[in-house]
Amino acid sequence: MRKILITGANGFVGKHLVKKLSKNKKIKVIKPNKKSLDVRKKMKWNKQPKSDILIHLAGQSFVPFTWKNPSETNKINVQGVKYALDYCKKYNTKIIFISTYLYGNPKKFPSNEKSKIKILNPLARSKFKAEKICKYYSKKYGVKTIILRPSNIYGFGQKSFFLIPELLRKCKKRKIVVSNINIKRDFIYISDFTEAIIKSMNLKKKFEIINIGGGKNFSIYKIIKTIGKIYKKYITIENKNLFRKKEILETKLDIKKAKKLLNWKPCWNLKRGLKATIGKEMGV
Repeated sequence: MRKILITGANGFVGKHLVKKLSKNKKIKVIKPNKKSLDVRKKMKWNKQPKSDILIHLAGQSFVPFTWKNPSETNKINVQGVKYALDYCKKYNTKIIFISTYLYGNPKKFPSNEKSKIKILNPLARSKFKAEKICKYYSKKYGVKTIILRPSNIYGFGQKSFFLIPELLRKCKKRKIVVSNINIKRDFIYISDFTEAIIKSMNLKKKFEIINIGGGKNFSIYKIIKTIGKIYKKYITIENKNLFRKKEILETKLDIKKAKKLLNWKPCWNLKRGLKATIGKEMGV
């Protein structure tokens, strides 16, 4: 029986992942809570049981928070990963580290894993630092490492301040005010993302970085119109035409590597994913 330790097991991705993994009788899921494992404290890591695979989900992933709290972001996203890797080194545990989008505003699309790294916010900076530590531990100590760089993840249970939940909430009214309708994002539905994590568990590589996304992108305008069709109502949009600090205007990931190495591809298109998210929120 394989033992899988999941940090952030009670978070958005963690809950969906645990639910899937718990169906497999050949897997024992270890899911410490925040009290038993604060990833910023080494002594807490020392108390964790041995596992075969560590899926490191715990971390800060909301960009506005990282601008306001860059020091705290580093403690969670960088120092936390260092302690996680020390744990993996101790027990010869494989790590699956969840990174983030790191390509900024590229000159061409889609972005593959060899595209130039462009750091535009503290979140990307902290995750890239963590990736470099992962690479160092893999090379020097032989820690088997899979790094997943996801696009915008969405689905039922996500915190309300993320993009899709915010738009769903606003679209319940007939008029919506948005900062900029032209921003484009590559989206990945939670079920597809957790499936990619599970397939990564079986990948026999010493070190690998893999994009996980939809391979397509959609504007805020398109998302709102799609939500309107699902709600079956016309939504008036007021566009303020504003940009956040160092805004990423468009994302679109090349996912050929994931298809080849993981035998994975996204199964949920945007409309189906949004419809499922809305349905679960309404208890359907």
